[in-house]
Amino acid sequence: MVKIDRIDTLDEDLKDDDLLHSQKMESLGNLAGGIAHDMNNILASIMAVASAMDAEMSDSHAYSDDVKDILNACKRGSRLTRTLLSFARRHRMNFINVNLNDIVEEISIILSRTLPKEIKLELDLSKEDLPVSADPDQLNQVIMNICMNAKDAMELSGNIKISTLSMPESFTDASDSLSCKKICRIVISDTGSGIPAHLRKKIFEPFFTTKSKGKGTGLGLSMAYGTIKKHDGDIYIDDGYSGGTSFVIDLPELNNIRPSEFIKSTLEIDNFIKQNTNSGKIMLVDDEDLFRTSAKRILQKLGYKVITFPNGKMACDAFKICKDEIDVVILDMIMPVMGGRETFFKLKEIRDDISILISSGYTEEENIRDIIDNGASGFISKPFDMKSLSEALSKIFSFKNMKK
Repeated sequence: MVKIDRIDTLDEDLKDDDLLHSQKMESLGNLAGGIAHDMNNILASIMAVASAMDAEMSDSHAYSDDVKDILNACKRGSRLTRTLLSFARRHRMNFINVNLNDIVEEISIILSRTLPKEIKLELDLSKEDLPVSADPDQLNQVIMNICMNAKDAMELSGNIKISTLSMPESFTDASDSLSCKKICRIVISDTGSGIPAHLRKKIFEPFFTTKSKGKGTGLGLSMAYGTIKKHDGDIYIDDGYSGGTSFVIDLPELNNIRPSEFIKSTLEIDNFIKQNTNSGKIMLVDDEDLFRTSAKRILQKLGYKVITFPNGKMACDAFKICKDEIDVVILDMIMPVMGGRETFFKLKEIRDDISILISSGYTEEENIRDIIDNGASGFISKPFDMKSLSEALSKIFSFKNMKK
């Protein structure tokens, strides 16, 4: 009886520890979400100012490269906040058509600066394009998590090799979800200590880690697993690999995609502006003073007339007077006095056909999903640059013109 009581007590202690850990991770998730929101607002202001400056400068300007560096730093910061929002489960997947080789090349640049010099990074990329539908930021994070685990496993020195290849439809080892499909594969191999066979089935479980206390949350690989599953793919360890650990990521290949249809991350801003001069009147509603000022400058550069308001109440009061003059409202979600959701529905009450573009650092808030379901014309995630804003508005105006 004493032994049974001790076992029962141990079980209860373990359950209490799991509950405490779960509550701690939930609190961390809420904290991460809050930090990401505040950081997104800061990045949005910086990116808007830098985009406006970039639009005014020629490539030969003395500070042109510096401004482009600021924009690139904002984009890297944006990826970090998206990772935090994903941890807090407030980020929606943004799927686009990409070449898997481009994804690996992009993350390899970051890895080469992150990994210790004693660890060699090697790429072996397929010579053919590997078209997939993916969220580049989330896929980059998966690769980064695996490579950071590999670094920890090697401690002082070693090699990490990232390979890409195409697998035929007749490939027999594919999971059920990928059977009878062509597969684009990423293989990440290291020369570390390896993972014991009896632990390999557990590595994708939340909170499972082989690292010492305080050095790992056990969330990296479970998040990687969830991300790849959302891509309709598969991730697993190659049991046949010896001399370390080899992770395999399989994604379904897109059919009939030409290289010109891949989404590229860079575009000459001057040429873009020349091809995208617009007309129309925009109402911008956002509580961040710096963002309002710089975003107004961008919109004016794109050819729009702009009026701005720091909260929903002021915007609604003005909209009652000038409702027929406004073509599109750009609406922030989290504001004092009157928030984005209440403002959205009041604007729709005043004029039900008004086009409203939702702007927020959160992409999976219940309020946002509700607003989109109730007729929002689009969503743009903060921070954004001139190109992204122009594209979002062009889609709205194109749709409005089709309805005329």
